[in-house]
Amino acid sequence: MGQRGPLKAPPKLRLINGRGEGRDSGGRKVEKEIGFEREKPRMPSYLPEGAKTVWKSVVEALDGLGILKKVDGPSLEAYCTAVWQMRESTKQLLEEGMTVKTSQGVPKPHPAVAALKAARADVHTFARDFGLNPAAEGQIQGLGEDDGDQEANPFAFGT
Repeated sequence: MGQRGPLKAPPKLRLINGRGEGRDSGGRKVEKEIGFEREKPRMPSYLPEGAKTVWKSVVEALDGLGILKKVDGPSLEAYCTAVWQMRESTKQLLEEGMTVKTSQGVPKPHPAVAALKAARADVHTFARDFGLNPAAEGQIQGLGEDDGDQEANPFAFGT
C-alpha cells in the first residue's frame, strides 16, 4: 500500500512556509535537500505557441522561488501542454457547441468535452504539484523576516 496522506512538499517549499531557520510550519526540522542543481529547465522548441506562453510565465514565477531543477522539464511540459489543450478545447466548444449529431442524427457530447475534462484534471494535478493554484499557493508563504516568536511557541498558528 502506498504512502498515506498528502504528498510531502519539497524541503525548499516547507522552509518558505516555515517558522524559522531550518523549520517547517509545524516547527519540525526540515531535512536537507537531495542536492539537485537549481536552474531553469530549457523550453522544448516543439511546444505549441500557447504552451510556450504558459511555460514562460510559469518558469518565471517558479524560478523566483528557487525551486526549479532541470529535471522538472517534462513535468512542466506536461502542465503547459495541458493548459494549452484546455484552452484549445474550450475555444472549439465555443465555436462548435457542446453537442454533435451522429450519422443517425442523434445528439451526443462533442469529443472536445472529454478532451477538456481530461486537460482540466491534468492542469489541476500539475498546478497542485508546482504550487500554482490558490489552495497550493496558500501553503507557500512568501519569504519574510523571522521575528523569532514562532520559534519559541511550537503551538502558534502560522500566518
